[in-house]
Amino acid sequence: MSVKLMAGEEADAIADALLLDRPEAVVEDHGSYLSIEAERRLCFEMSTISESLGRPYDVPTFLVVLTSYTGQVDVQDDRVVITEMLAS
Repeated sequence: MSVKLMAGEEADAIADALLLDRPEAVVEDHGSYLSIEAERRLCFEMSTISESLGRPYDVPTFLVVLTSYTGQVDVQDDRVVITEMLAS
């Protein structure tokens, strides 16, 4: 599964925060966007992103930077979780 983020300070902080929890995730810089890939689950914690940015950060702002994803998204008050879709 993967997510694409609009490049910039926020995308860099999001990638840094995610790599703290998922060091095996693959982050690729494509100039205008970042691609993050990992198996099964990606969890974006707003508190960790806030720490990385050095300022408050919230889910609505995260969703503006998130340009696309593969998988099933679960938007919560303090995190966004994307999980692999299971075949039926």
